[in-house]
Amino acid sequence: MKVVWITGGSSGIGYATAKKFLDNKWKVVISSRDYKKLEQAKHSILEQSKNKELYTFQCDIADKNQVKLTVETITKEIGIINLAILNAAAYSPNKNQNFSIENYELLINVNLKGTLYCIEMLIAKMIADKGHIAIVSSPVGYRGLPTAGAYGLTKAGLINLAESLYFDLKKEKINISVINPGFIKSESTRLNSFPMPFLKTAEFAANKIYKGLTGRYKFEIFFPWFFLMLLKTFRILPYRIYFYLIRKTTKL
Repeated sequence: MKVVWITGGSSGIGYATAKKFLDNKWKVVISSRDYKKLEQAKHSILEQSKNKELYTFQCDIADKNQVKLTVETITKEIGIINLAILNAAAYSPNKNQNFSIENYELLINVNLKGTLYCIEMLIAKMIADKGHIAIVSSPVGYRGLPTAGAYGLTKAGLINLAESLYFDLKKEKINISVINPGFIKSESTRLNSFPMPFLKTAEFAANKIYKGLTGRYKFEIFFPWFFLMLLKTFRILPYRIYFYLIRKTTKL
């Protein structure tokens, strides 16, 4: 059996993706900083699956030592990590549009530095054997959006990071993918106070992610297709047109 490690696996996309891989006969490792939610997720997934190769690790990816211990323990006790889905992230929408350095620091520590800690440890373990690292980002990282300064900054950074690592790790035979989901029903999106077009379920996302990561190699996995293609078009618009459309759309 191949081994997949999914960070932020106790809820939302991580939870649904873990179940999808388990149902398809993978050894699945999920981690989260919340031990209670992690155990609840494990119990719930195992109740629904015939495959019992599900393992849990309490791990705060913002803590480099915890990441190192987790990766080393998985490799030693479960097997070489063939695929890592770096899904864990902090989300804190800035609804009042006030600048808060604390909010920026929180999201940078988890979303950027935490992901980098995972990648550093994974490269060291995957260097002798072809592996695959998938970074979950967001189309929020395509261009700047109102109330999303901190979150968008980290997600834009992850997209750029994935693009750079695609080149840097190719010679080591380590594949890099970036996953950009649209709006998915989750604990995070429930914090949003604005309309979310093309809102999809976590199960929809899990199916897209599984297909994208186990089929023919893709650098970017994005969904839903129509909505994301529309956002991709926004990336090439001149600032004057882009700013006008965003103001009209968001009323902010």
